[in-house]
Amino acid sequence: MENWQPSSLSWSFTRKGRFDTCRRRYFYDRFWGQDPQLRWKLYEMRNITTLAKLRGEIVHDIISRALRSIRLGLDVDVETAKQSIHETIREKYMESQKRLWHYDNRPPGRKLSEITNLHEHYYKFPDIGDRAREARQTAWTCIENLFNSDIWREIAASDPKQWMEIDEEGFPSFDLDGIRVFTKIDFAHCNDARTIIDWKTGTPGEENRRQLTLYSLYAQAKWEWTPEETNLSAVYLFPEFTVDTFRPTAEDVEATKAEVKRSFEELLALEPAYGPADIELFPPTADKRRCEWCRFRRMCET
Repeated sequence: MENWQPSSLSWSFTRKGRFDTCRRRYFYDRFWGQDPQLRWKLYEMRNITTLAKLRGEIVHDIISRALRSIRLGLDVDVETAKQSIHETIREKYMESQKRLWHYDNRPPGRKLSEITNLHEHYYKFPDIGDRAREARQTAWTCIENLFNSDIWREIAASDPKQWMEIDEEGFPSFDLDGIRVFTKIDFAHCNDARTIIDWKTGTPGEENRRQLTLYSLYAQAKWEWTPEETNLSAVYLFPEFTVDTFRPTAEDVEATKAEVKRSFEELLALEPAYGPADIELFPPTADKRRCEWCRFRRMCET
């Protein structure tokens, strides 16, 4: 750790979001290890998650496991999935409540990054129990809505040999004119048409269409799919089940490429040519409403 350096600069919508919403937050996340006195505290905060994010991850995991079971010819039912959600949220909630991520409490052989550290515990939210129950109920509703939908029945009845990808392990990436771009497709198949599906546990937004258009560029690089001939579906699971399916136009594709390049240039402009990054080049956001849910908020409070 004495000669710590940040990883090679790459691009993703998540990284862009951090940079655009608060550059100080981006600084702590990107350059967390450059100060020997702060690196472990920042690394601790860097691994904080929220109940909302945890809920989304659990729902995505349940769906990917269900798809893999269907591919193996195994039965999948809602009640078993809901029980798995209940057990997982409870397990991870208890990990966080007991502060098992802390060095003094960590079980042998487990890394800090492998143990849940909830933002709501870390920053002592008073109603975390209610929030956890709400997260569980939301996750249950997501799974019920999906498993009872026509799109799920169509997928379950389709030929698994035509399934291209199910929420790959690791962090898939592709090259966009020399920029390493990270994506993570939830599900892709080519049964009736080349299709990419993104399961959504949050609210609809135009940014979701831009994200899916980026996924079409990944599919072009990996499978030689033509973006304009690829069906892109944002499947919203909560509170109501809705599907937004479209094919990107050539203009959409070019606009997405331009957005990636423009954003990457902004990131690159603040990368240090040598030595540590200058925190003064990364000011905090003026929108203090964002601070409540920033994992690094304690750094700005001291």
